[in-house]
Amino acid sequence: MKPSIGRIVVYNHPGSADGKFLPLQSPAMVQKVNTDGTVEMVVFSIYGGFFFNHNVVQGDGLGQWNWPARVE
Repeated sequence: MKPSIGRIVVYNHPGSADGKFLPLQSPAMVQKVNTDGTVEMVVFSIYGGFFFNHNVVQGDGLGQWNWPARVE
């Protein structure tokens, strides 16, 4: 599947450098698909609030996004 504006994806949050916030997954919404295939997104934090990430690549690593798991 190709990402498109408004799609909900999962962002693999890397956590904080001081260890206060652990790596976890957060829902995010695609705002723009860039010409290089990266996306601009707004990430909804489970700790409250939201933040914007730029030029995020697709994958399963920290700081990357991927499609949510399919639930049947």
